Amino acid sequence: MKFSLAATAAVVLCASSHAGVIYQTDFDNYISSALSGQTAWIGTGGSWAVSGSVNAGQTSNLVTSNPAGTGKSVRITTEKYLSSGRTKAYLDLLNSGKWASASAGGNNILSTSLDVYVQSLNPLACSFGILNWQSSSQASSGLMIDYTGKVWYAIDGYSQTALFNNRTNTSTTVSLNAWHNLRLDMNITTGACVGYVDGVQVASFSSTKTGSVFASMIMSTTDAPSGTTTALNGYGFADNFSVSAVPTPGAAALVGLAGLMARRRRA
Repeated sequence: MKFSLAATAAVVLCASSHAGVIYQTDFDNYISSALSGQTAWIGTGGSWAVSGSVNAGQTSNLVTSNPAGTGKSVRITTEKYLSSGRTKAYLDLLNSGKWASASAGGNNILSTSLDVYVQSLNPLACSFGILNWQSSSQASSGLMIDYTGKVWYAIDGYSQTALFNNRTNTSTTVSLNAWHNLRLDMNITTGACVGYVDGVQVASFSSTKTGSVFASMIMSTTDAPSGTTTALNGYGFADNFSVSAVPTPGAAALVGLAGLMARRRRA
């Protein structure tokens, strides 16, 4: 069943007039084609971007039919250049001024919610989820599901080596070929992060990359040796994406409501 994003947003906003929903979508009104150029995802000048180099014929960030229910979702494809190892879709929160506006008045918790579907039998090691960035070149925190269903969190860094060095298994494993909600809350001032899967806390950690926000991204990584390329691609799907700035006092209860935004396809 499809949950109403608009209705939930109204609940969240009524719960605190200080909460700032920056963007949210279930992608159902999007055209079934590349994500770039649609609605908010219009690239340079519009503050959104989609990037990643994939093998010929393997379009990344493509709006498709939901693989396990009604509506549409975004297919995320891994990058063929494993030294870079990622594709991403994001809103430039810094240069667009969207974070400054939404976080005014003490809304220093960056809360990102995303439904993720990882298919079984991916042809290479890969992960899909959320990655926050302090700047255009420096990541701060992440939460992702890999091709085996393991849930990981990442602290600081993005270069592939740094990501592996700073990535930790949460000891939580979820089912493949099913939708799961990821939510990552980061206190931009202190660096404190809390990660949730399907509403259950699975991680609590701290980032050293504090004080600013560049973007919160829909992300794929290719978990394979750096410096090589591959003719293979891994696939995942993303849906019900939302980015919000919420206040620290009572933030746990408030962002719990935000997690409901991504609950529509459950058995």
